[in-house]
Amino acid sequence: MAITTNGLNTIRGLIGSPQPTIPTHIAIGSGTTSFNVSDTALEKENARVGMTSYDQATNKVVTYIADFSSTTLSGLDVSEFGMFNAVSAGSIFNRETLNNLVFEGDRELQIQTSFRISGA
Repeated sequence: MAITTNGLNTIRGLIGSPQPTIPTHIAIGSGTTSFNVSDTALEKENARVGMTSYDQATNKVVTYIADFSSTTLSGLDVSEFGMFNAVSAGSIFNRETLNNLVFEGDRELQIQTSFRISGA
């Protein structure tokens, strides 16, 4: 998982701020450009939903989970996703690209993004 410069600054804020801005939404898009640490948005965002849940059950790992309904996905191609700190616009925390997925309106999608915290 690659973290953007904005994402690294968010981690810095979590450690050094009394009111951090954390990722609250996951967006999907149809962009195909490779990840770059200076990304500030998805290449072509198509939909965004709030996190369904967060999981911290595993030592040194946090997992963010978001569910996209078949209605939201209907007619969309998905080839990228990222986490954001706002319902629209906001700062991107990470961005991932994947092989294109085509949704015809009969499938749902759950995205789980895990981060391992390491001192080394």
